[in-house]
Amino acid sequence: MSQSDRVQTSIYFPKDIHEALVRWAQEEDRPISNLVVRIVSKAVEEREKQQNPPQ
Repeated sequence: MSQSDRVQTSIYFPKDIHEALVRWAQEEDRPISNLVVRIVSKAVEEREKQQNPPQ
């Protein structure tokens, strides 16, 4: 996905969630934003599968 295919948004997390995301991102040696994109993308994919089950 190129930069032109992305949009920017702001998210406010509770402090404990942010701290958990920081640790997780550090364990995977990636930026928090990249980790969150991966988590959200997977959640959206799963939701779409549930709403549109294979026929």
